[in-house]
Amino acid sequence: MRFSRIILFALASLCVQNVFALDRIWNMRYTFGPEARPSPKFAAGVGMRSDFGDNVLFPINIMGALNKEWELGAKVDMYTYNKMDNMEASIDIGGRYRMGAGRFLELDGYFGLNRNNGSAVVLTYGKDVYIASNFSNFYEARAGFMEGVTGEDGYVKFSLGTSPTLHFGRSVLCIIEITSSGSAGHLKDDFMVDIIPKLEAAFGGTRVRVEFDIGIMQEDNNDQKSIALYVITAL
Repeated sequence: MRFSRIILFALASLCVQNVFALDRIWNMRYTFGPEARPSPKFAAGVGMRSDFGDNVLFPINIMGALNKEWELGAKVDMYTYNKMDNMEASIDIGGRYRMGAGRFLELDGYFGLNRNNGSAVVLTYGKDVYIASNFSNFYEARAGFMEGVTGEDGYVKFSLGTSPTLHFGRSVLCIIEITSSGSAGHLKDDFMVDIIPKLEAAFGGTRVRVEFDIGIMQEDNNDQKSIALYVITAL
């Protein structure tokens, strides 16, 4: 088990110089990526995602727990193109029902605010499994509906992901997210697989995460590099 973990993280490090592609369904959630940890009573976050060029994403989110079972959140994504000359915005409003043992159901409503980027509804099932005290694996299955996620001619878009995670105490996480997606009726044309190494550190009630995205198995999608930084803090 220990040797396989070392190999997995080494492969990710070697691939970081490759280019990436990220399906839009990945961003349609009120969090900054897949995770199963319960929200604090109230929390807020900001981030930045860059392709090392003129295209930048600035997400801002708020979220909080109503009780042990229910939590709600919202996120605004602001995209810039060509050195701020063009901007695009969307909002996601979502909620989770926790079923115990690290499992939850999540429903997100995504609304494009300009550029005719459409709206969507995404249903998520997630489960976090601890294999050892310092190693866990998060699994996620998603289904997205409506034109904002499927495109004009799609019916439904599916996404599957797993995130093996090494825990160094309670403060540092090393994560490799592996996610795939594709649309019913257009699976051959838009099928994607992404590998996203992440490093997260906690400082009291604040978490800081940096991540890369590596797109594989779809040559047309491998057209840019990306790095992201997110900061989430309990209030």
